[in-house]
Amino acid sequence: MTENNEQKTRKSKKKKKISIIRILILIILLAGFIGAGVIGGWAFAIIKSAEPINPSNMYSLLDENSFIYDSKGKLIEKVESDGLRTIVKYDKIPQNLINAFIAIEDQDFFTHKGINPKRIIKALWEDIKAGAPVQGASTITQQLVKNLYLTNEKSIERKIKEVYYAFQLEQKLTKEQILEAYLNTVYLGSGAKGVQAAAYTYFSKDVSELDLAECAQIAGITKNPSKYSPLKTLKKEDVTSNHFIIDDDDETYTIVYNEKSKARQELVLKMMKNENMITEEEYNLAINEDIKANLKPGKKQVYGISSFFTDKVKSDVIEALMQELGKTEEEAEDMLYNQGLRIYSTIDLRIQKILENAYEDSKNFPNLIARKNSAGNILSKNRRSILLYKYTNLVNNKEQFVIPKGDYKYDQVGNLILFKGRRLNFTPLYENGQIKTIQISIKDAYKQNSAKEILIHKGGSIKISSEYKKYDSKKNIIISKEFLAKNPQFFLKDTNGNLLIAKENYSISNTGVVQPQSAMVIIDQHTGEIKALVGGREVKGRRLYNRAINPRQPGSSIKPIAVYTPAIDNGWTAADIIDDVPHYDRNGKLWPKNWYRDRFWGLSTLREGVQWSMNVMAVKIAEQIGIESSIDYLKKMGITTIKEKGRYNDKNLAAMALGGMTQGISPLEMTAAYGSLANDGIYIKPKSFIKVTDREGNIILENKSYKNRVVSPEAAFILTDMMKSVVTAGTGTYAKLDNTNSKIPVAGKTGTTSDNYDAWFVGYTPYYVGAVWIGNDVHMELSSGSKMSAKLWSTVMKKVHEGLPPKNFIKPENVISVLIDTESGKLPTDLSKRDPRGTVRYEYFIKGTEPKEFDDVHVELEIDTSTNKLATPNCPPTLVEKRVFIKRPIPYDPAQNNGIVPKDYIYEAPTEYCDIHKDNGNIIEFPSIPQNNPFENEDASLENETITEDPTDVEDIN
Repeated sequence: MTENNEQKTRKSKKKKKISIIRILILIILLAGFIGAGVIGGWAFAIIKSAEPINPSNMYSLLDENSFIYDSKGKLIEKVESDGLRTIVKYDKIPQNLINAFIAIEDQDFFTHKGINPKRIIKALWEDIKAGAPVQGASTITQQLVKNLYLTNEKSIERKIKEVYYAFQLEQKLTKEQILEAYLNTVYLGSGAKGVQAAAYTYFSKDVSELDLAECAQIAGITKNPSKYSPLKTLKKEDVTSNHFIIDDDDETYTIVYNEKSKARQELVLKMMKNENMITEEEYNLAINEDIKANLKPGKKQVYGISSFFTDKVKSDVIEALMQELGKTEEEAEDMLYNQGLRIYSTIDLRIQKILENAYEDSKNFPNLIARKNSAGNILSKNRRSILLYKYTNLVNNKEQFVIPKGDYKYDQVGNLILFKGRRLNFTPLYENGQIKTIQISIKDAYKQNSAKEILIHKGGSIKISSEYKKYDSKKNIIISKEFLAKNPQFFLKDTNGNLLIAKENYSISNTGVVQPQSAMVIIDQHTGEIKALVGGREVKGRRLYNRAINPRQPGSSIKPIAVYTPAIDNGWTAADIIDDVPHYDRNGKLWPKNWYRDRFWGLSTLREGVQWSMNVMAVKIAEQIGIESSIDYLKKMGITTIKEKGRYNDKNLAAMALGGMTQGISPLEMTAAYGSLANDGIYIKPKSFIKVTDREGNIILENKSYKNRVVSPEAAFILTDMMKSVVTAGTGTYAKLDNTNSKIPVAGKTGTTSDNYDAWFVGYTPYYVGAVWIGNDVHMELSSGSKMSAKLWSTVMKKVHEGLPPKNFIKPENVISVLIDTESGKLPTDLSKRDPRGTVRYEYFIKGTEPKEFDDVHVELEIDTSTNKLATPNCPPTLVEKRVFIKRPIPYDPAQNNGIVPKDYIYEAPTEYCDIHKDNGNIIEFPSIPQNNPFENEDASLENETITEDPTDVEDIN
């Protein structure tokens, strides 16, 4: 009985367990059905909301251009992709290329219906094993859908639409049509869209001419174009000995081989072999082919005149898309060129046209001082080397490059020896620390146009394969006799024994770049908006070297921002005195030199130091405020090109006080830096666009200005007024907009570097701030320095300001005007007013910094007029006269400074007493010294003297 009960109990429990399991299964199934229903409903809703597509018009959807508008909403440019796209038919595409894409991207392409469940499961399993997404599951059809109809957004919603559209394409198109469209739309790096463009971009050939190794190389790019493109474009300063150079013809950039692309190519070939698309023999031949030797970047055709401003806008938009929206560079470029963005720029077309018109007139630019040898080649300033060869000395009338008979020889075995240091450069190119090859390139040449302007033609390479050239022990180049035997027509010889190289075997730029070059930027200092920008003269094309955004030596234009700004902001005043007398460096050498003819001017105020661009004063102040302070203020003003580390750096007085920087400052950054003083001491980072919307008008980027207070409004006003003196009656008088510099006043500063290589004027009005740089792409001397820059600035700005009402710089309430003596920087006395130079004037001070003490530099002494020495009791009263002199706080002795006498030394109080009047009253006659005003033979006064910072203009030497 008991046993029966136990059995019943066990059966009952078992039934309950089964019931619970059934219930759980039912619940799970029910939840699954419900979940599937929800998910299915959600997916259906997404599909229903998807825009309808028409596969028959696929090619019309390949690109939608973006548009750039000016500050008033007027269309100024339809953004054309820098990329190439040429549609190619399916039957023109090599089978190896088709197979390569299928092998690496979608091996089941010809059997699936748009998606590949097997591949999805495999990719999911690989992702789970790796703990991150490592393998894509998209088929070629899905990739085509994404290229044509969708964005790069990573979401389930987009994936559902992708699958839905893929099914539609598969139903309406053949596999060949889908593959043709894919191969014409896929992005393959370096601006190449589609396989035809890629064949030209990388190998300069038609797609039908690609061999197996080249097909695999192109197919391997697809996964990550920026990573696997075989070409990388670097700035020349970023190229190292480890890079293999493909093309070095450009003046700014060098194309090098991307080593990462090789492994990807080899993977494609391996997968093609595994899929029996190629034989073992074909695989081995392709994998051992020197793909680097095949790479010949195709030159992209360009149209029209380049706009430096819109190139800047495009660059800034790409950077903003990356920083603000987290896009990769490839995604950002795709958005710019293909997704119909509307970009609202800051450009003022009226101002831009004024600027461009000024740059088309060669009269606005100085001549060059060209020192030539008897052959017409332009020499360096010391005449020890050739800067530029006369073009006809390098290339004859048959367009053959000429190697003079004295520049080469043949050795005993028949090798050709090209001598170093002549008209060719020999540059070693390294790979893994070893010399891979030696690049032979032609030195730069020049021509002169009808206006006698110099045009520089950039020298390119001599096309000789690496295996045929090497160095000898003297670093000359040996061209092997094997090359000469295989290429008997490469080096021809004329009747004079010169070697001749045909045009197809060398390169030199066809278009010369006019010299001197120049750049100008105009910004609204109140908003930071760039209103106009020009980065060069007479330059056509796209993405050219933009001198407006590249640094140049600033010369004295650095002084207001690196020296006087930190000084005024830290308690100095415009009336403080520095003695402009000889100064010596740490080695006891007289340094720096001043530019003006009197060499040293003596006691001077900070205002006069800015007004007359005194080098000694700038150095002395920089010594006292400290180099770190100068650097700190430059950074606050947006200067990013200060080099603080390395053997050659800017942590020195020459860089911070005089502008002899390692890299320099770009006109754009210099304009914005001065703009901080024009904007009451607030720096605003310059911007080229205001906002970006998508094609529907939705804002995706809003360019909010970065602001940073540099100095107080009071300090900014005083610095502005000091620089106003530069233009009113100093080194920058040519920049005035009106004769008195009062209706719309200009404040600014000139700058000229050593040897007159660079000339600047940076200035501002109450409306706009602008910077002009003039210089050369090689070290050639300008016939005129900052005077021409100031003239050009004025020429442009007079037209920019036409129609604007008179407006002055606004003085803050906390700034007061006080009468001072300019020899002591203190309150004037009666003695101050008796100085014949007129040293009493009003000066601005921040309230609380004005002087409280009286002038103690002017002194009154009794002088014997016959000797001009201090009178003694023995001097006859009729010869004794009271005169006013200056007595330096720190005495100066010309005898201790190689006899150098500062300009104001004639007013220095004498220290010697009359020694000719004896006790008996006898007088020894001496000729009297005339008591004329020492400035009598000059231009009346410092206030009225009009000179420029640069030396007297000289004509160019032809």
